[in-house]
Amino acid sequence: MNITKKKNNRLLLTVCIQGLLGLQPLYAATYYVSPAGSDSNAGTSLTAPVKTISNGLAKAKATGDIVYVMTGTYVETVSIGQSGITLAAYQNNTPVIDGGGSLPRGDWGVLLSVDGNNNTVSGFEVKNSNSSGAYLGGYGINVTGNHNTISKMNVHHSWEQGVIINGDYNIVEDSSVWQNARQNSASPGTSGWGTGMSAARNVSANALKPGIASYATFRRNKVYNNWGEGLSCFEADHCTMEDNIVYDNWTINLYISDTTNSLIQRNLVYVSSSPAIPTRRNTAPSTITLADELANKPRSANNTIINNLTYNGDVDAFSWTQVNNSGLNNVLIANNTIVGAGLFTGDSSSSITNVNSQIRNNIILGADSGVPSKNGITFSNNNWAVLPPVLASTNIAGDPRIAKTGATTAGALTPDYFKLLAGSPMIGAGIPVAAVTTDFFKTARKATPDIGAYEFTTTVTPAPAPVATSTPVATSTPVATPTPMETPTPVATPTPVATSTPVVTPTPVATSTPVATSTPVETSTPVATSTPVETSTPVATSTPVVTPTPVATSTPVVTPTPVATSTPVETSTPVATSTPVATSTPVKTKKRKHYRRW
Repeated sequence: MNITKKKNNRLLLTVCIQGLLGLQPLYAATYYVSPAGSDSNAGTSLTAPVKTISNGLAKAKATGDIVYVMTGTYVETVSIGQSGITLAAYQNNTPVIDGGGSLPRGDWGVLLSVDGNNNTVSGFEVKNSNSSGAYLGGYGINVTGNHNTISKMNVHHSWEQGVIINGDYNIVEDSSVWQNARQNSASPGTSGWGTGMSAARNVSANALKPGIASYATFRRNKVYNNWGEGLSCFEADHCTMEDNIVYDNWTINLYISDTTNSLIQRNLVYVSSSPAIPTRRNTAPSTITLADELANKPRSANNTIINNLTYNGDVDAFSWTQVNNSGLNNVLIANNTIVGAGLFTGDSSSSITNVNSQIRNNIILGADSGVPSKNGITFSNNNWAVLPPVLASTNIAGDPRIAKTGATTAGALTPDYFKLLAGSPMIGAGIPVAAVTTDFFKTARKATPDIGAYEFTTTVTPAPAPVATSTPVATSTPVATPTPMETPTPVATPTPVATSTPVVTPTPVATSTPVATSTPVETSTPVATSTPVETSTPVATSTPVVTPTPVATSTPVVTPTPVATSTPVETSTPVATSTPVATSTPVKTKKRKHYRRW
């Protein structure tokens, strides 16, 4: 009996240590799914997989269980109600979850839903959710649980939302989302519309804040050609949007409404010179918009918009609102580079109230902007191509000397287009802003920073190590002999190889899914006490011939933030307005109505 007790105690101690360290429990299992399988199989080996994803998930019940899915098209709806599991494409495989023109059945259906907590889903194509419009709604992916990570997904041709996050502390990363909100494609604007990728409206009884989606993170995603907004947070709190590429969506590309305490940084947002779908406002498309729509939700406040790059679309910072007395409230808009369009704020009229906000260190290189009043906003160290009259004393004049290299067509615009050239008057012309310590490329800001999203750096090429030619060895001074003798032809000493020059080994690029260390974790998050502790990506130790970490190699990983390796060389004189002149044209204030869909 004593021996048995000791063994049980050791087992319990091992399981506890694994839980504390985030390791996969010994009892976790791995299951396999293939179109060639059979749902009568156990699914525990590659040679005997089950046939459907739903069947594989039905077997995965314990924290740490893994369901690997092979290449193939799975015409089924998939739901993850359990917690702590991984559903992923098997290594080098490309599974597709396809609505097939008939799924999901019923109004407001979802092709892939994640209702549990602490789950990981990676490497799938999800397409054709209610693609025929037979029902209301039709979502590609819907996450209502908490602490889930969705990565390396391709989501397209959904009738309503592409990806919608309703729960708290969820992450969507390295995914591409396009041609969603297709219910708006036949007669755009005649009814409501959906979005490509959003966080909004946590209606769960366990929501951190009732009716509000909290701590959603969207990073390194590509969101384009959707028939509504592109990337958005609405009715949300502590939403983070970073390092995304967003372009050519029907209406607002990146939208923040009825949202608080959020961070929007290092995004490339643009309207291309060749959009594949029409733009809602052909004369004044929008790249980034802040506004409010619902009076019964917390009004937007405490949001930070820094180090973003925009092209050919206005940035609207409460130039309109649908909620009286809302506006920029403790908002920071700093070190953004806006090219080919303007920056518009509200008129501080009875409908818009700006409070304690800052607009600093921005480049606004457009033919038109609108700032009807400075009330409630501090402007400083901005560079305007066309200076709003009320800001005459705050401008940093001069051609900013933007590189403007490369194409501006759909999918071709890169961050290099926005770099400052040597000699730009924006270099060192900014004012330090505590919240802006790095630039778009994550380069540290100088003590006196540059204006715009790019911090100019001169790449210093280190002098090559001297070639070791070696000091010639004295071979002894020849002694003159009285009788001239034929001296032998000297043997050529081989040129020594410079063995002292160090070879620079490139820093390896991390290909694993990054852990969101910046997402605050609140211990008070109401998660059911029966929910297992979140573990790291489980490793299938008991199943033979398994590469544990699923990598969807065929799914393109979005890497929108290239590393600045060198300062661009000015090959031609950039087209830019010279020293801005305050225009006497009456200030334009945009009055827009933007009715959300559901």
